[in-house]
Amino acid sequence: MPSLLCLVVDRSPYGSIEPAEAVRHAGGALGKGWDVVLIFTGQSVYTALRGQSPPAGEWLSLSEALAKLLDDGKGRARVLADGHALDACGLLAGSLIPGVGRASPIEIARALMECDRTLLF
Repeated sequence: MPSLLCLVVDRSPYGSIEPAEAVRHAGGALGKGWDVVLIFTGQSVYTALRGQSPPAGEWLSLSEALAKLLDDGKGRARVLADGHALDACGLLAGSLIPGVGRASPIEIARALMECDRTLLF
């Protein structure tokens, strides 16, 4: 049975369901015994920004959900944010949720190569 799931997100955290679904799928995979690598690229790096205030309505705070995923994962969940995207968005590593790592293209490629399955969001 595969044991490492990689989820790649490239959409901004609010306005579409994909980032929330990626976090939900990551939690489900952890619950089924998989290890998880969640990779944020492009505008999705905002998902890893600490202390978000989501738009009013049906949106949940993805920063809270992501922090809970990291806590519940107990080392079985890794979250990587593309360094080039962080730079383009003007985000510093210190503004991210604790446990989210800044990653180079090589580190992202390495993580993708290690995964048994990959889902794109």
